[in-house]
Amino acid sequence: MVEFGEQLRRAREAKGMTQQSLAEQLYVTRQSVSRWECGDRYPDLITTTKIAQILEVSLDDLLSGKEMEKVVERNPVIENKIANNIMTALYAVTLLALTLPFIDAILTQSITPDSFKGNIPALIATVLKIIIFTYGLINAIKGSLSPKRMGTVIGAFFLSNCIANSNALVVLFSQITLSKIQPGDLLKIIGFSAFALLPGICGAIAAFFFFIKNKKQMIWPVLIMAVSCIGILFSAFGKFSILIRYSEEYSLIHTLGLILSIAVFALIIFQTVTLMRKRKNAGK
Repeated sequence: MVEFGEQLRRAREAKGMTQQSLAEQLYVTRQSVSRWECGDRYPDLITTTKIAQILEVSLDDLLSGKEMEKVVERNPVIENKIANNIMTALYAVTLLALTLPFIDAILTQSITPDSFKGNIPALIATVLKIIIFTYGLINAIKGSLSPKRMGTVIGAFFLSNCIANSNALVVLFSQITLSKIQPGDLLKIIGFSAFALLPGICGAIAAFFFFIKNKKQMIWPVLIMAVSCIGILFSAFGKFSILIRYSEEYSLIHTLGLILSIAVFALIIFQTVTLMRKRKNAGK
């Protein structure tokens, strides 16, 4: 079977075009066309359609079904420039919101060993989120958030939420061990563990199988979207009491945090739906 790069070269030469002249009509560099023909990279589906129109060949002549799938798996999930810019901005704002408290604590010298007591899971979760959103931001700027890389970001984000929620679980354990164990304590621990940890674990597993392993079963994207919706509800209910109890300034901070949290989960749903559609189109 002749691969895309060779088919592209043959169609271009049959049309009497150079790599440079084709690149000019596509508004890309000659090096991009060269990489396509060498098989190092694939153009996105919109560009591939334009190539077929310029060279007056059918899309099927350029890409086989398997190669259409390769295009989807190698290219960024979000190829629309406006959507990618919004995603990049959201990653940047989230990263800023996560790092500013650390910067403020360092500048005010308010970090002490005692400040970490009882907050180690939350601290680990925050550090993990800073790492994954930095990774996501760099790849979003470079336009290289392929399904595997995006799955890494989403899966790690869900796991970081598990770690953060485990902080409340640690508090519950300490309360039980410091008092007499009641008959319903075990049931309380199991129920609270499932409530706090299960959504994030399920989301991380689903992100691994759907984004990274490219599993076709519908359960994985549905599970990702369900966990994201649960995350939105948890964020809303978790902030509600804070918004009505505390000062206006304090409430404003948490309101912005709530909006940002909802935006991140909404982005995950959008990324999942986008990849579902691209894989479906490639499989036709």
